[in-house]
Amino acid sequence: MLASIVNDVVGVFSATFMSGDWTAIAVAVISVLVAVMVMRRGTQIGSMTLLALVVFAIGCYLRGYFMQAPAGSNMVDGNRVVGQLQSSWLEFSDLQAGTLLAYFIAFMVLILVLFSLKSIFARG
Repeated sequence: MLASIVNDVVGVFSATFMSGDWTAIAVAVISVLVAVMVMRRGTQIGSMTLLALVVFAIGCYLRGYFMQAPAGSNMVDGNRVVGQLQSSWLEFSDLQAGTLLAYFIAFMVLILVLFSLKSIFARG
């Protein structure tokens, strides 16, 4: 059980941060940095991880909306907005609980490391 969770977390790290897709990496890094900057105490790690995941999901939705625009189409097309929203919701509903837990753990580790560095350097 523990080995499968660790493998899922390593898979999430690889898929998100080492995929070579710079837009996805930027969305993930920005969501983690937002959570680190908002976080005041170490006890807020759970809620800040949830915040980072929500910001990551919104960023991925917006990325999918703007990246899949057909050439010469209107960017404010209501059908595209609804279609992208349905597509994103279907991807989320197909996500397994183990993968969602792996995302939570991966983002939590990154937030914890960056918050620790922020706390160490802020003591100055």
